[in-house]
Amino acid sequence: MLFRLRPRQTSMPFALRRDPASAAARNEQMQKAYAATRRLPLASPTDSRDVVAELKELARLRDGGALTDEEFARGKALILDS
Repeated sequence: MLFRLRPRQTSMPFALRRDPASAAARNEQMQKAYAATRRLPLASPTDSRDVVAELKELARLRDGGALTDEEFARGKALILDS
């Protein structure tokens, strides 16, 4: 049986306590190491769009008579595909 050894990356619960500044620095270091493993970038609030609100607006325009059913279907497909 083969065992793969890994270096310990976290502190053990029975380790000696660190002062708060040292613990905060270690936590920040570990958070940066974790963030570096992400494959996708974090979404920023400006990148998010409200798909439901866009669909409701499209439905409101269709119900008001500004859009035909075909235009509504094309607009819905564009919103859902992007």
